Amino acid sequence: MTPRGRLVIALASTLLVGYVALGSLLGRVLGDTTYGQLALFNEVLRIVLDAYVEPVNVDRAMNGARLGLTDALDGDSAYLDAEEFRAYQAAGRENDAEIGVILSRRVSFLMVVTTRAGSPAQKAGVRPGDLVKTIDGRHSRPLSAVAGQRLLRGAPGSLVKLTLLRIGSDPLSVDVVRERLTPIPATGRMLDGGAAYVKIAEFTPRVTEEVRADVEGFKRAGARQLVLDLRGAGHGELSEGVKMAELFMKGGVVARVAGARAAEQVLNADPARSVWDRPMAVLTDNGTSGAGEIVAAALLDAGRASIVGEPTFGRAPIQRAVVLPEGGLVLTVARYVSPKGTAIHGKGVTPSVPVQDRSDEGSAEGVPAGDPILEKALEVLRGEIKKAA
Repeated sequence: MTPRGRLVIALASTLLVGYVALGSLLGRVLGDTTYGQLALFNEVLRIVLDAYVEPVNVDRAMNGARLGLTDALDGDSAYLDAEEFRAYQAAGRENDAEIGVILSRRVSFLMVVTTRAGSPAQKAGVRPGDLVKTIDGRHSRPLSAVAGQRLLRGAPGSLVKLTLLRIGSDPLSVDVVRERLTPIPATGRMLDGGAAYVKIAEFTPRVTEEVRADVEGFKRAGARQLVLDLRGAGHGELSEGVKMAELFMKGGVVARVAGARAAEQVLNADPARSVWDRPMAVLTDNGTSGAGEIVAAALLDAGRASIVGEPTFGRAPIQRAVVLPEGGLVLTVARYVSPKGTAIHGKGVTPSVPVQDRSDEGSAEGVPAGDPILEKALEVLRGEIKKAA
């Protein structure tokens, strides 16, 4: 064992002796295994440093242990070293461009949660559910979602090279050009049969008022049903999902915010904000996440809409950044759950009317021909009107 390794073990042991001695007694009384696990970790570290076939890089080993700890929590919590944490804190203030995807960690890889409509990633063929094997040749296995997201940013016009893993396909090499992205407004139109269609591509700070204006216009035009398309909608603040759901509810619980260390927060709809009380359907797919999932869960539990399509991704965390002496933590401290208490984060929303989505077609500005999810939603709405009659 190297002198540095002996020093690490000595320091770790000194710190843990008193902690474990007292903790083991408390653990036996309270049934808590935390202190025993710390002692076990200390023993594993001692054996590795003492007996591994090659000299162990202590910094690398301990960094890996920290990464493994947060990786075991959820796909969005992360330990960041000093350089990564500075980059995380600077995000949004930098003048970087991006490719238009949200990443999380699944099955030890980074996974594409959603691709922003019209973004460079979508144009290059990147799909929700793709596993990102490498980013510019750097393997994603040791990367947190936060670190991976940072690697996708860069100078406008610069190229990022991705290797993607997709079910039923050989590894795909994709080159994507970074761009500065502009907000995408909600769009809508009247469909045949008296139904209105509204597409939300992302939850911008203005999207709720855009949808309000569209829906009020459709009501004046005689719309009798509404289709709210949330497929691929994952970008934006979670709180915008609460505001959006209020447009379609006459009071009641929109969502709950639950955390282990804080009292549950119940978010109720303001009846004065409601603009639509007629039949409606919500379209979802695997790329629906975040604020879109909050809307879908609220309207499903309230019985306000049929949810038609595919299960959503399951990503609705409330996170906190914690500064450490050499880096920091991005930690999920609470999560949104549905009005009935069903977890969204890590689970997603299961449609009431499941339909397999089309492949990778789609547009933020219109409804593609041959859309089985939309067609099923319109069928459901026609059936509801017949029942009401």
